[in-house]
Amino acid sequence: MPDFSQFPQPESNDVDSIDSAIEALRNAHDQQSAEEACDEFLWAMGNNHAGTFYPVVLAALPQIQQILSDGDPWPQRAAMESLIDLGGSFVPEKGHELYLGASVQKTLQAFIHSMRPKVALLAQGTGAVSRSAADLLELIDDQAV
Repeated sequence: MPDFSQFPQPESNDVDSIDSAIEALRNAHDQQSAEEACDEFLWAMGNNHAGTFYPVVLAALPQIQQILSDGDPWPQRAAMESLIDLGGSFVPEKGHELYLGASVQKTLQAFIHSMRPKVALLAQGTGAVSRSAADLLELIDDQAV
């Protein structure tokens, strides 16, 4: 895991908040645990209620990519639901719009869009994963226009 302490993040986070949130995503095993993991991850990235995120989200993206590539269905769903919120309605926390001179939001969206081929594969089928993947695919395609 990367050293998340190097990235601006919510003051409420402790040293284990992000690792714990990513582990919760990885360990999701049913709808309830997937929803709880998604919430925990969004809180570790920013303010879930206000719909904001900090630059630390960029450091967590490789773990999200790994879950989408290698994870079981519930972790994949939790990861995609997180990306739908982060890439859709969430915005950078005020004062944290840039990280190392780059737009945090544009960098996040570029990552999400780069995952389109994998998300398209996950959208095939009829399970919980395919519904979340279809929603994420719709977000990607709407933003690409």
